[in-house]
Amino acid sequence: WRRPATASLHMHPEQVLRLLLGESWPDAAWDERGSGSGESGSGGLEPMPMNRPEWVFFGLLTFCDVFVLLLLVSSIGGFIGRLCDRRTTRTGHSDSTSRLRAALATQSMTVIVPCYLPNEQHILMETVEHILSRLEYPAAFTLILCYNTPTPLPVEADLARLDGKVYPGGRTLRILNVIGSHSKAENINAAMSRMVDSELVAIYDADHHPDPESLLVATAYMRAYGVDCVQGSTYLRITRSPMAYWINAEFFVTHFVYFPALQFITAMGVFGGSNAVWRVATLNQYQFRCDVQTEDIELSTRVALGSVRIRFCPEARSGELPPSGFKALYRQRLRWAIGWDQVSMEHFRGIFRSKISCYRKLGLLYLLPMRWLIVLTAIFNACIAPCLSLVYMCNGYTWDTPVAIAFQLSFYAFIGISVVILANAVLFEPPRNWIFILLFQALGVPYLLWQVVLICISLCRICTGSDGGWAVTKRARDTQHFGVPMNVGLSEEPRPSRDL
Repeated sequence: WRRPATASLHMHPEQVLRLLLGESWPDAAWDERGSGSGESGSGGLEPMPMNRPEWVFFGLLTFCDVFVLLLLVSSIGGFIGRLCDRRTTRTGHSDSTSRLRAALATQSMTVIVPCYLPNEQHILMETVEHILSRLEYPAAFTLILCYNTPTPLPVEADLARLDGKVYPGGRTLRILNVIGSHSKAENINAAMSRMVDSELVAIYDADHHPDPESLLVATAYMRAYGVDCVQGSTYLRITRSPMAYWINAEFFVTHFVYFPALQFITAMGVFGGSNAVWRVATLNQYQFRCDVQTEDIELSTRVALGSVRIRFCPEARSGELPPSGFKALYRQRLRWAIGWDQVSMEHFRGIFRSKISCYRKLGLLYLLPMRWLIVLTAIFNACIAPCLSLVYMCNGYTWDTPVAIAFQLSFYAFIGISVVILANAVLFEPPRNWIFILLFQALGVPYLLWQVVLICISLCRICTGSDGGWAVTKRARDTQHFGVPMNVGLSEEPRPSRDL
């Protein structure tokens, strides 16, 4: 039932939709159906069937609702699955911690920290100190600092003197200058082939400070599930600007809601490049590629086309530094967008030609090329549909029941996802961050538009062949440890660990 127009300034709903869809409206049809002089009178209600433009709008809205409901179901499933999981042990919250440590002590570990010296020379010493003194692991391990630099730097002499030094707990620092390297991928490949002889390897970026128990949590998760790689979560350890709070909220929603939802619906995870633990025997079968913008996503796709299993473990957390400013953030996110698009376009045909199961193929399609469709449907639900509805109702009309139900499904699905996000925040984040997480979710339209802009620029660069080059992200600095002699684990008390 629709309320007809009561004044000449109001347009018939079909006319509104036709004009918005670029179609013409015959004057005779307007005189016949839009005059408001039906038998029921100018102020009554008259039953009218949905016209073609309205059915088109209803079809688009319903199609978009499918993805929203899929995200809602997978978010709830991922959240409940993690709460009910009894196969993993959270350090500090279980009586079996001592047995876990004893079991993990039999697994040898190597930690790799790749870095680019001109950009990260002021933060790498602090990262090395943090890992060697505060990261918990029941067995001795080796930390390999593999770096590249276009020109010789004075800090290289300091690093050379530290090579081979043994620190408390039997932890050893090794320094590897990868001469001729131009990327993080080449640094890791060199470290894996020359120095790694352990059973497990953990990879951290030069600005990462993993939580003290994060390595224990990740290795326990790997042991419980028998997977080849465990990917942890990331947060910003310095939040002193609105941009930093926004990024921190984005990281939390991504790692604690969307990635577990992705894992719930596809039964696979993604290697994020840092804060991850790999089985060395598995990683040695692959090489990081140096000709793509995101070597981690490209490697994840290749291993997913085989029998390698990756799982997310959000409770294994690591703090990183925010970009130094909006320009650095834009370059970082554009590089990520180009990398995802490169992998999606390059491996699209390979997904269909592979011999993996149909379910795994659907998972890769959902992860890679369908991300474009997911963003577009989100934009339609969050921006286009509300604007069309506003124009429609401002002309004195209400939607038919099918369209109204589709709108309600979209709205209540958004509320449901927000509730899941809030529940995760209450369980895993300090109260001071709750408001920023809720604001990030409530103000999702600017974030979606930001993603659309990045994807458009990325696709344009790929199509024009200007997607080469690797831009290093400039990081904000807290303290400078460059040039300061290291006294790891002797004079400074460990900071308390974050609650999981």
